[in-house]
Amino acid sequence: MCNNVHAVGSWFGNKNDIVKFMTMIWREFIFGGHLFATGSVAVIMACASIFMVPVSWDLLFSSYLLFYAIYLYDYSEGASSDELTNENRARYLQCKHKSTYIVIIASVMLSILLFTFANTVTFLIGLSILVLGLLYGSHFKKLTKKIPAFKNVFVSIVWSFMALFVFVYYSLPITYGALMLALFIFIRMMNIQILFDVRDVEGDRAEGLLTIPALFGEKKYPVILKMINLISIIFVVVCVIRDILPFFTLAIIPIFYYAVRYINKVIESKKNYSSYVFAACEPIMWSLLIFAGKSLSMIYIIS
Repeated sequence: MCNNVHAVGSWFGNKNDIVKFMTMIWREFIFGGHLFATGSVAVIMACASIFMVPVSWDLLFSSYLLFYAIYLYDYSEGASSDELTNENRARYLQCKHKSTYIVIIASVMLSILLFTFANTVTFLIGLSILVLGLLYGSHFKKLTKKIPAFKNVFVSIVWSFMALFVFVYYSLPITYGALMLALFIFIRMMNIQILFDVRDVEGDRAEGLLTIPALFGEKKYPVILKMINLISIIFVVVCVIRDILPFFTLAIIPIFYYAVRYINKVIESKKNYSSYVFAACEPIMWSLLIFAGKSLSMIYIIS
């Protein structure tokens, strides 16, 4: 039996090698921009589930490449300033030239996909988002020195547009419900972006950026986060009551408790990195909850 165990071990590698490999994959997923890229795909899937729009692989892959290129470029360009607040990610992205080449390849692939499968309007919109996202760190981020919370609003608008991108991509009329879903995503992403600013508050103050935590301080920003969290859930309930969104959209309500947990963890210690990872995973949670809610509602109808 021992021989069999050693044979399996030699085939798959020893335990340390497996752990190192899985750690490498995890670090690449978290620090390499893949987490938010997956989140953008999740937003597309949630929107498609709610409004019963069939999606194709080209839309999903385009969304992934779009956010992957933007976040990888932003992370790599900000690696030096991240050493104080996100040392692990800064060390992982030390080789900026390699990241730049990957961003270029991803951007070219995105352009080819949109040119091949999308219409002219969608092609131009997709490239505009890409350019604005890539220029964010070098140009638009500075506006936060003059306009309070501009960084949060800028990023949240881009994310909220993904709820509409499904309709734009397939040349479908944008419904009132889609606009309300986009507004919900905007509110949720404002909450998440403000939370990320808690981690970066020292660096933002040093740069003179007028973020919410930098403006309101340690005592007031928790109240703002909890209020936004509550408002977003009330907003969904009202939309369902008014028949703007389908009933199964209420399945997203547990996200309130999910957010309360990671917000409280950050309030206890803003250096609790796992809490920021949970916050970044939230768009994926939206899609999973919506899918579960829709599946349960269909089972109930059939039964």
